[in-house]
Amino acid sequence: MRWYHAWSLGFVLLVHPAHSAEPQGRIVQDIWNAAYLEGSRGGYVNTCIREVERDGQKLYHAETRLNLTLKRNGVTIQLRMDTGSQETAQGEVRTVWMRQYQGDQEQLVLKGTVTDGQLAVRVEGKARLEKKIPWDEHVLGLYRQERLFQDRHVRPGDQLSYLSYEPGINRVVTNRVTVKESEVVEVFNQPKRLLRVETVPDKIAGVQLPSLIAWLDKDLQPVRSEFEIPQLGKLVLYRCSKGEALRPSTAKTDIGETSLIRINRAIDRPNETRSAVYRITVKGDDDPATTFVQDNRQECKNLHGSTFELHVHAQQPPLVAPTPVRAKEEFLKSCHWIDSDDPKIRAYARAAVGQRTDPWERAKAIERWVHDNMHLSYAESFAPASEVARTLRGDCRQYGLLATAMCRAAEVPARTAIGLCYAYDRAQGPVMAFHLWTEVLVRGEWIAIDATRGQGYVGATHLKITDHSWYDTQSLTPLLPVFRVLGKLTIEVIRVDGA
Repeated sequence: MRWYHAWSLGFVLLVHPAHSAEPQGRIVQDIWNAAYLEGSRGGYVNTCIREVERDGQKLYHAETRLNLTLKRNGVTIQLRMDTGSQETAQGEVRTVWMRQYQGDQEQLVLKGTVTDGQLAVRVEGKARLEKKIPWDEHVLGLYRQERLFQDRHVRPGDQLSYLSYEPGINRVVTNRVTVKESEVVEVFNQPKRLLRVETVPDKIAGVQLPSLIAWLDKDLQPVRSEFEIPQLGKLVLYRCSKGEALRPSTAKTDIGETSLIRINRAIDRPNETRSAVYRITVKGDDDPATTFVQDNRQECKNLHGSTFELHVHAQQPPLVAPTPVRAKEEFLKSCHWIDSDDPKIRAYARAAVGQRTDPWERAKAIERWVHDNMHLSYAESFAPASEVARTLRGDCRQYGLLATAMCRAAEVPARTAIGLCYAYDRAQGPVMAFHLWTEVLVRGEWIAIDATRGQGYVGATHLKITDHSWYDTQSLTPLLPVFRVLGKLTIEVIRVDGA
């Protein structure tokens, strides 16, 4: 039941799958669910469980496939992901996996094998990665998760917990279950009295992932389940036949619109602002002032309950930094997402910087080159910078990754910043939109540049939530701080100077 963690983060990245050949073996269960997003049919979720033989031992091979259709700024896209596990008849997990495509060609496959109390994870893609994480023998695979309520013979008032592995963030997660009373709910527009079960995962790095509500029939099978997906709204799954699940999607949700945060006033010449003060409310967070980074560019003040002020200043590199920051190797090294050693990226960097030697001048030249040579597209999935270099198409995510990689190729320490920036939407008016840009370390300070604008500077309308080198990671963990605030923010502009 906990398969949604990996791909709920995947909505931010818009990943696509790599389907493998079906394993041989007897099908034990083939479970289909029709997915409805905000009341419209959006796709399906299928879990197929097979009994297979390996070295004379009976194993259960379970794989969940998600397929959702939605829109992003008017462009129809598909969100799809495969996750799976293989476990013994006694419930001991042997292997786990996840498959994705980033872009048209770049495939990423995560495989994990349990040995000696650890999960040895191998990620294959543009750059290979091997890691070991702590493992608990009580982790439930997908097969046991599907049988959990029947095996426990749950009834109203019961409370239990279980562990699951979430490959999208490469973590073992504790899930806490409470069984409520039966209630009447709609299933395909038909009222049914079903047993309500609520599952809440423990926080991960201070981030609360969505809770899952399931309604069970007399056989303790989940007939309906639902949870909130930030940016998209409520996703409801109805168990049904394969034919019903595969009916065409009619979903109309546009994440380019639902992710926008309306604000109280327009800002003229936003990139030329020198300073600004925003009143921010983060609904339901225990420590809202930590949801935005505090650094030499922005500061949280006047915290009252769930509301605080964020004071933001525009920034130019100093002649001499009072307390210079030293460049760590992770901000210069090539890695999976920011693969700055790619030949095309290195060639682009040489073309952009020319004979310039000053790091700040190099960074500005790269920002301008990316701005002038990229082509705006909302149909591209999140992919390594080398894939962006191949297509030169994308939105702020691709612009930011390519600019960051080219800076590293030009020996300028660089990282990505993720947060919000001001925009004016024709339908909604002044808004804050989720955004990704680049920060470079020059003259001892981190300074923001934004290749989507290409102006050589960033004003006080970029609000940073987090930054990351993306080094030594191929999971979605760097996005967790953003996931923490999705769907929870209210923003009011108090003061703007210099616009």
